[in-house]
Amino acid sequence: MSKSLGNVIDPDVVINGGQDPSKEPPYGADVLRWWVAESNVFTEVTISPSALSAAREDISKLRNTLRFLLGNVAGFNPETDSIPVKNMYVIDQYMLHLLQDLASKITDSYKQYDFGKVVRLLRAFYTRELSNFYFSIIKDRLYCEKASDPKRRSCQTALVEILDVMVRSFAPILPHLAEEVFQHVPYVKEPKSVFRTGWINTSSIWKKPGLEEAMESACAMRDAFLGSIPGKNAAEHEVTLVIEPGLLFEIIEMLQAEETSSTSQLNELMMASQTTLLPQEPPSMPADVTELRGTFLINLEGGDIREESAYKVIVMPTTKEKCPRCWKYTAESSDTLCPRCANAVGGK
Repeated sequence: MSKSLGNVIDPDVVINGGQDPSKEPPYGADVLRWWVAESNVFTEVTISPSALSAAREDISKLRNTLRFLLGNVAGFNPETDSIPVKNMYVIDQYMLHLLQDLASKITDSYKQYDFGKVVRLLRAFYTRELSNFYFSIIKDRLYCEKASDPKRRSCQTALVEILDVMVRSFAPILPHLAEEVFQHVPYVKEPKSVFRTGWINTSSIWKKPGLEEAMESACAMRDAFLGSIPGKNAAEHEVTLVIEPGLLFEIIEMLQAEETSSTSQLNELMMASQTTLLPQEPPSMPADVTELRGTFLINLEGGDIREESAYKVIVMPTTKEKCPRCWKYTAESSDTLCPRCANAVGGK
């Protein structure tokens, strides 16, 4: 920008818009603040409609994430409905583990006045860890289990903590959005300002490095399964995991104690019709199966425990029918509920 050239961009026009809204749309104060925070002040700072549009897109995705969080903690009272961390689903505990790490990094970044890093950390968390991963997995549990089921309460317990840390994390940068969210938290009867209730508060018991190996190994098999059916519905397929006896099998067994399940933590992660976990290959398989092989290196206790295990992912179309309530392929016929849904609605 140059005053002599007359190409200076007026912040008031960025916030409120110019005479021609089609050329100079009103972005609002939060978009401008997000762009400022993201800018690297140690190099030439560039501003353009594309840069502001990118900032607006970031905030739009953030608002969608917040809308999902607020909607799914409605009817939940943290004081009476929370599940102890040790009793939560493994994936929910894993998200608290990631959240504690995020909170620590964001706090350190603010102390160093590195606002650009705060923006990058937040954006990566709410797009990659939440929207693309966690939310897609837990929707079935949130929408289809009984309202008071401990499985549902487990992920709601995690969502409450995620919402609180997220809002406090971006409050210094997006104060208007943070205050708006804070005033609409459903379980707070008389909300105070987000700026009068302290900084991020996490618990040391959230930190569980051992969970990373469990989740990363399971996700490696999940990625192999989903990659074998591009563009298809995972719920229309059954998956069999064959893992040689050893540390990896014991870790995955934490997610599914029974051999075959359509309701286990492992099957929730796979998003399949049902998942079978075996220590050796089945004696016979149908002809229309897809087989994928891989290995995973378990690395625990800072490298003191290392073990590489081979695994096989076997994918086949399901023989079950689509449940009219949960839309998972776990019903015996298309006009009857699956056992899980029948129990949830009080049927037999």
